[in-house]
Amino acid sequence: WHFVYELVMRLPTAAASLVLLLQSRVHAGVGAFISPLSSQVAWSTTITGAFHHSSESKSTNGSTTPFVSKATLSSNDLNLDSSEISRAAKAARSITTNSIQISSFGSIPYVDTSILTKNSQHRVVFVLGGPGAGKGTQSEKIVKNYKCIHLSVGELLRDERQRGDKSPHAELIESCLVAGKIVPVEISLNLLRNAMDSACHDAKSGKGNSYGAPIFLVDGFPRNFDNLSGWTREMPEFAAVIGSLVYDCPIDILEQRILSRAETSGRSDDNLDSARKRFQTFQTQTMPVVRALEEVEKMEIEEGGLGKIHIQHISSQGTVGEVWDATKAAMNAFIQNDVLTANALLINAIDEKNVSLYSELCHDEFLKGDDDDDLASERKFHEYELSETYSKSDISNATVEVQDGTKVVVSYDRLMKDSSGKLVAQFRESRVWSHESKGWTCIHFVRKPLSEA
Repeated sequence: WHFVYELVMRLPTAAASLVLLLQSRVHAGVGAFISPLSSQVAWSTTITGAFHHSSESKSTNGSTTPFVSKATLSSNDLNLDSSEISRAAKAARSITTNSIQISSFGSIPYVDTSILTKNSQHRVVFVLGGPGAGKGTQSEKIVKNYKCIHLSVGELLRDERQRGDKSPHAELIESCLVAGKIVPVEISLNLLRNAMDSACHDAKSGKGNSYGAPIFLVDGFPRNFDNLSGWTREMPEFAAVIGSLVYDCPIDILEQRILSRAETSGRSDDNLDSARKRFQTFQTQTMPVVRALEEVEKMEIEEGGLGKIHIQHISSQGTVGEVWDATKAAMNAFIQNDVLTANALLINAIDEKNVSLYSELCHDEFLKGDDDDDLASERKFHEYELSETYSKSDISNATVEVQDGTKVVVSYDRLMKDSSGKLVAQFRESRVWSHESKGWTCIHFVRKPLSEA
């Protein structure tokens, strides 16, 4: 175990930010590297034992304004029926599916999403907010940075409306949108399901988003209890709702944004009368759904210590950049589940000498040998992981550093023991995870003795 080496395999693009990030860790370390991090990375979020975080941003006048926060209005303030919300929450428990479980990695609790990948179930985050709250703008940023797939129910409905006589629903959709009413759930779910199927088909065929196991951003759904009931009835076998981003904004600011947007949008519902009706509909019909989802999260926390679903309120009164900072913090918590799930599976694969699973979790180039034969993966596995010297790993003191929406570093203390329980080695290990076509895959690792960490 006293031998030390560093193996670096580079792609054409320089891995500048990775070198800067890990340079303090590689001395006297063991490592392998395959895929570069972007040198354009400008920010990093570190997540330790806590799962969800609130953040504050500085406003333009220098004061501190919270942008990630719980809505301050209670059910009574919004004149909501608490008993109806409670009933809806109990009926919606299956929205997270029975597949995912709560687990822990190095003292960090997380939602184990491995079964979703195994069952080809989709990860869904609902994006909710009143008209003009900035859902579309933030969703575009999430898609660009986190490689999610954005599906706006409103856009799907408007596209269907534009089909005119070719669509049996066009006239009904038009009347609902102009009047600020909710389109029947059967229509919305049918359009949504078709769009998700199409996006996945395009991804598999290389036509669209080629990132494996993406998060689907479902924008503007569910809008009412009927939507929630329909989703709970039809979708749990197909998708797991892992959370919701709720953009909170007062009516006066929303009205200003709608008027400004109306100058160029060409939308028949971009006027003050429609906007006020839609805001009223959001307050009276959608906010009860948000409260019900929060009750689902509360029940899960009481039962398991952590919710399989997380509802994150974000104030959208600030600048686009300020709101984006809060959105990133929320999204980082969501992707952390997938990354920690992958890292835990990788450690299990190493302990169990499961080369096949190990290969699935690593980038293809990571395990490629000089002669590229069929046994290259197995040789690299034993070379990298020293798997013959121990049989079990104990993990502690884990941290997660999000470099951008597709690059994450997980670090932890790792104690390796033989079959008798005797300590063989102990070190600080860091693994870099990249969102690739196979999903989250390991592209690099470094380790050094704990005495030198």
